[in-house]
Formats: sequence, C-alpha cells, structure tokens
Amino acid sequence: MSNKLYLSNSSIKTFLKCKQKFKFKHIDKIDTGKKTESKYMSFGNSMHAALADYNNITNPQYKTLKNLHNLLRKNWIREGYETIEEEKSYGEMGLNMLTQYYNDRKDKEIENYIIEDMVFKNMKDYVLCGKLDKVYLREDKKVEVLDYKTGKTSGLIDKIQLPIYLILTKEKLNYYPDIISIYYLKSNKKLNKALNKDTIKKATESILKLCEVIKNEKNYDASPNAYCKKYCEYFDICEAAKNKNQNIINELDQLEKEDKLKTVF
Repeated sequence: MSNKLYLSNSSIKTFLKCKQKFKFKHIDKIDTGKKTESKYMSFGNSMHAALADYNNITNPQYKTLKNLHNLLRKNWIREGYETIEEEKSYGEMGLNMLTQYYNDRKDKEIENYIIEDMVFKNMKDYVLCGKLDKVYLREDKKVEVLDYKTGKTSGLIDKIQLPIYLILTKEKLNYYPDIISIYYLKSNKKLNKALNKDTIKKATESILKLCEVIKNEKNYDASPNAYCKKYCEYFDICEAAKNKNQNIINELDQLEKEDKLKTVF
C-alpha cells in the first residue's frame, strides 16, 4: 500500500491547480527542505487540535471554557507569524472564536464516533485518504460528518471534500452519514447539507472518476502564476514558474474561466 498514490482533498486540489506541483510532491516525493507554513495554516491547525482535544473529553466537569482556552494554548503553533504582535492578535482571535463556540455550540452530540482521525480507503491502484474532524450522533439521532473552518463563511460545501468525506465515513463506520456540514467558527455558523441516496451516488461516482483521471494522467504541465515564488516550495526547480509571459497568460485564462474580470468599468 505504501507504493500506491495517495489522494486526498488537498492533493486532488493541487492536481487541479498545477499538475507539475502534484507530480513533484505526490509522485516524485521531492523534499525541497522549504517550509511553506503560513500563519493561516498554523492558526487553523491550532484551532483544529484544540477542538479535537475538547471533543475527546468525556468527563463533563472538564469541559469548561477555561479548559477550552487552555487547549488552544497547549496546541498553539507559532510558525508563520511575522511579529509577536501579529501572533498575539491571532491568539486572541482564536480565544474569542472558541468563546463563541462554547457559548452557542452548533454541534452538540449524544455520542462522538470519529474525532480528528486520519482515514484511509484502499482502492485498487491508489489510496483515498483524509482527516475527519468530527462524525457524531446528533440530538435528533442523525449522523453528521462535520468539518471546522477558521476562515470566512463561503456559503458553499466543497464538491471535492464532500464525496471524500462520505466515502471515508462509510469506510470507518460501514454506513454513510445523514448530513454533512461545515462549521464556520469565525461567525459561529454551521452550513448543513442533508444527504439522500441520489446525492451520495452522484457525489461518490464523480470523485472516483476524477481519481481515475489523476491516476492515469501522463502529462504533468505546470500552471505557474505570480504567487509561485512566494508560496510554492518547488519554485527553484520549476522553469515554467520563472517565465513571466506564461504566468500572465495563465492568470488571464484563470480570471476569464472563473468570471472574475467583472469590474465597475
């Protein structure tokens, strides 16, 4: 199983964004030694770890706001912040978000089934994998798979993440959940999507077809842009990323594709 290709929400999105980066990272497994940790990643991982610890506490007397705050301090990742002042402001923001969560939780459970667990689904030629933040039995007796988000509310449930979570939940529990949700901690809002057989069938078939495309891909072209130098750990070994003409062309194509060229003029 170790020689197989591992496909996850993040690796699939890397493939869709830049096939060459996908090849460098997930097929060639090139380690450049460069860290690409950002403050956003550090903050998000710190919050996820704190909530995982909190959700794993089964003794009610320890599920206090003070302990939830201290769990953030225990799990705090310091990489990525430019100054102590910036790190402190993110820490205080995290504490405020957790206070909001504690005072008005949208994910109250009768029982937790999965908490911050890496799950693997062994396919014929690849492994589908991902970390499930929380799968639990709700107070209305429905099973929900939930993903915590520390960024702004988007109002959308990810079309790649959703089917992966469905497949991995079934792999772990032997049945699909009733509901999938995104919990936006910044606004303390939870976006729910009820599932039925048709939704599950379409979503899982779609992601498995995409996985087959990725597995059979032979042409790993680069898709460079102006941000590669700052954010891609493979910039130094990627000739395409240094081609300014190609960067501009790719950015224009992407803007038009995403219909982001609408302005006031």
